[in-house]
Amino acid sequence: MINIIKSLNYGARRDPVNWITIGSLLVLPFLGMYVMGAVGGDTLQQVTPSFYFATQLMAIIFVITCFGMIILACNLVAGDAGDKTMNYEIMAGHSRTKIFAARMMAGFLWGAVLVFLLTILPLGYLNLAYGWGLETDPEEVLLRCLLVFFPTLRFCAFSMMTASIMRSAGKGIAVSYVAYLALAMGTSMLQELFQVTITYQTSMTNAAFLLVSTNSRNVVMDGRTVALYDTAVTPEMIYNTIGFSVLFTVIYLIVAYINFKKRDRD
Repeated sequence: MINIIKSLNYGARRDPVNWITIGSLLVLPFLGMYVMGAVGGDTLQQVTPSFYFATQLMAIIFVITCFGMIILACNLVAGDAGDKTMNYEIMAGHSRTKIFAARMMAGFLWGAVLVFLLTILPLGYLNLAYGWGLETDPEEVLLRCLLVFFPTLRFCAFSMMTASIMRSAGKGIAVSYVAYLALAMGTSMLQELFQVTITYQTSMTNAAFLLVSTNSRNVVMDGRTVALYDTAVTPEMIYNTIGFSVLFTVIYLIVAYINFKKRDRD
């Protein structure tokens, strides 16, 4: 199984689509900060990690980052489906269970772990450059960011399941993208038309709930008015985020495994 993972990683490192995706995800926060500065009149020097989170820019960037996650996850799981690589792996004596597990692990590493690290990376270099800032509590924000890893894992599992069932990275990307848009529109309509709030039931609403804080109060600090945001993390947020994410991640993997196990390879 280790050899399969190494082979998948080797192929992923040689795929220019993956590097273009990663490069875009690295540039995206800078582009967002530039647009925010151009529109809001703030300079880049004022964008501390606290300000980056409080203005919901981090949440907006994460939403766009999910498209990159779809590409990376689907490419790792089914990017080689067209060249019959899985047939060769089976003929080499590897069980389908090991082949499936190796692809899921590689997909999680590139699609969930890597994307999660790229998501929280701006907090690190902005903190080193400008300090944390006054708007939020750093420990609470970091805890929220750590919890975001679980919805990220869940969404990555969904994308990998789709690619595995479709036996195509391209089809998996397309279906995952359409499902993502349909989910976003559906939850928005439920909230606007029927006042039904979806929070933990989907990975994206869960992540948005963690990365957005609308409760704030104005206080005077160092001679200027600062909006302090409530970023406290409740036990309910922790239990529901982890519980729903793990549950759906397991369901997606089981569905993908059953399909992978029973379906003949082309």
